[in-house]
Amino acid sequence: MERLWVPLWWWLIALLLVATAAVAVLAYVPPVAGFIVLGLFALAVALVIFSYGHTAIVVSDGVLRVGRNAIAGKWIGDAEKLDRATSTHALSAGADTSDLLLTRPYIGELVRVRIADAADPHAHWLVSSRRADRLAEAIHGITGATP
Repeated sequence: MERLWVPLWWWLIALLLVATAAVAVLAYVPPVAGFIVLGLFALAVALVIFSYGHTAIVVSDGVLRVGRNAIAGKWIGDAEKLDRATSTHALSAGADTSDLLLTRPYIGELVRVRIADAADPHAHWLVSSRRADRLAEAIHGITGATP
């Protein structure tokens, strides 16, 4: 299992955003109301960052689960690790509009999972992973394919 946690510096930027909002709000709003608004704003910012970075990738029981999406190993054709340059190309000039994307900008490597189900609207899944080699191997383990 892997979680796509956001880097620490994103939390620092969120803290600076809340501090900037505090200066703006507290300059014009009475303190009690201002702190209530700031508390709610800080909570909303924290929830957004936490949920964005809480996405899980799990390979178990013959199923690949990526966030809310799941696919059985029998419907996976192949999985390959993409290095940083190939990942950039796959998300820009070489992009396929039928790909399902679960990518994070702070993770450089992707795993391309080919889908073998003709009824599936997605040709591939592109999944960010800090341990792309291990994820591709785990996917090969549930498909029975050799890397």
